[in-house]
Amino acid sequence: AIPGYRFAHFFCHCHQLSSIMVEESKEERRMVAIAIRPCEGVDSAALYEKIKTEITSQPEYKLKWDDECKIEGGRIRTSFSIGLEADFDEEVMEVLEMMEGEVASQEIIFQSAME
Repeated sequence: AIPGYRFAHFFCHCHQLSSIMVEESKEERRMVAIAIRPCEGVDSAALYEKIKTEITSQPEYKLKWDDECKIEGGRIRTSFSIGLEADFDEEVMEVLEMMEGEVASQEIIFQSAME
């Protein structure tokens, strides 16, 4: 083994991770947790997959849905992050409202700006 190699490799890896984290932290994001109640007869898991696929927002806002959701009492509980400058109500919540045949209701559980 080369003396100091392990430390140097670990240091480089940590530096790369911290550089990535610093780069990502420069972008101001909003985290939003929501609950969605599907219409009667609509499969919750399938609806969530459709929501993730169809509700994409403007590219510059970089909408990111949680990969998985929790289904509790028929309600879908999930969260997403979106650029802080985006009007998330218009970009996401109003689009959910337009899915009348599949979405019975939706509500914001909490939202927070990450600056």
